[in-house]
Amino acid sequence: MKPTIHTLIACAGTLLLAPLVSINAADKPQPSKPNIILIMADDLGYAGLGCYGQTLIQTPRIDQMARDGMRFTDFYAANTVCVPSRCGLITGQHPGHATIRDNYPPHADINLDNGGGYMRNHPEWAWPPTVTTLGRVLKDAGYRTAQFGKLEAGIPMPAGKMTEHGWDTWMGFRGTGAAFQYYPVELWKNDERLTFEANKPDDVRRPGIVGDKGVYSADLFMEEISTFIRENREGPFFLYFPSQVPHGRSPRDGDEIQVPDIGPYGDRPWTHLEKLYAAMMTRFDDHIGRIIDLLKELDIDENTVIFFTSDNGDENSYYKYTDRFHATGPLRGKKRYLYEGGIRVPMIVRWPGHIKARQTSDLPWAAWDLMATFADLAGVQAPAHTDGISVVPILLGRPKEQTPREYLYWECQFAKQQAVRMGPWKGFRYGGTKEPIELYDLRKDIGENDNVASAHPDVVKRMREIMKEAREGSAYTQYWPLPEHRRDDIKLDNRIYQRLDMRKGY
Repeated sequence: MKPTIHTLIACAGTLLLAPLVSINAADKPQPSKPNIILIMADDLGYAGLGCYGQTLIQTPRIDQMARDGMRFTDFYAANTVCVPSRCGLITGQHPGHATIRDNYPPHADINLDNGGGYMRNHPEWAWPPTVTTLGRVLKDAGYRTAQFGKLEAGIPMPAGKMTEHGWDTWMGFRGTGAAFQYYPVELWKNDERLTFEANKPDDVRRPGIVGDKGVYSADLFMEEISTFIRENREGPFFLYFPSQVPHGRSPRDGDEIQVPDIGPYGDRPWTHLEKLYAAMMTRFDDHIGRIIDLLKELDIDENTVIFFTSDNGDENSYYKYTDRFHATGPLRGKKRYLYEGGIRVPMIVRWPGHIKARQTSDLPWAAWDLMATFADLAGVQAPAHTDGISVVPILLGRPKEQTPREYLYWECQFAKQQAVRMGPWKGFRYGGTKEPIELYDLRKDIGENDNVASAHPDVVKRMREIMKEAREGSAYTQYWPLPEHRRDDIKLDNRIYQRLDMRKGY
């Protein structure tokens, strides 16, 4: 019988899901409940690290982490902006099912197809989540759990809700906007407001290079993380560190990212903002190294698996849109776009004695797979609602056991974008459900420069079907309407529409 396009695509996806890694199992058996650490950078581009091609910003400790374990070339964030991306990670759902699909709240009038009008706040049905979340999965599996940094999706939770969602300890910024400040006046810890008088003076809050004054949030989180690890060294523990680094500052506070010192970049022939950005990244890299050093000191290194990733692609506005760092590498687009540069991000996994060193995998997977992966590591069933699959077989060198999938799906209300990764194919559409679909063969065209839709009508047809079916069956899709065609009266979308049309200006 002649194979159908569905069969051919599924086979291609399965082949891509079985990357060229060693088929030999690691030397040591998998512990029943290893400690799990998830570190997530904020707006770190695909080529923002040395191990992904960065040549100017020094990230030696993260680069060593990649050499010690497995580096993924085809890992994706759950969305292209922070709030829906973090929602997808926490709930284990892709954007066609998740309750949040934009940085802004849902539309106020769901009967409109033009996306006009937003609710003032995220409604109760959207946040806090009603499904089992990542922290709850690990808490119920017997883990001590903690979260430090940009809490949950950056949407404030009522008192007691963080604990209800599985966090024994949590500390950080309750709101997305609050995390733009690196010398905060307030943070929250276990429903208690913490204030920092030392951060109130203008000579702390305003300059980019602050010196030894004030309380630098990234350093403070490092202290709290070290304390949590020491206190829970007997394990198992789950530590989630959604860092604010390298997100820029709020315009009202000035455009200079803040750091205590300029690090090794003082004599570089760069702009001041470029030096600040690089210094912040290198300081963050040192913090990652200190976490690994602590695990070794406590002799729990081989019983702790560390995942490092980013919530979405690069945002170069923090250093005035220069191309100094080429932080998207060969990819097209950046944050806010569902081209590869907006969603393909670093993913490094390190687990000495279990994940063989110096491996690279081209497995396509996404942040919503972390819930199923962590459940697998903890020896429990993943919640039924998750769209994710466990990638533990790949991590442990057993690719033949890896569960295949046909596609990955994204949507974002900015410019009404949709995207699908299906084997080697990438489909992209913006503006509405009847707008044309662009098609790219990522094997030959990682930069998405050559739209081959006209040469592959069967693949485009399947992409169109997926873009419809992936968002059907979700009670929340009605709150995130997609028009049939692009509407120029949607003010929040116009700027992105224009940049998509120009094919540049990212």
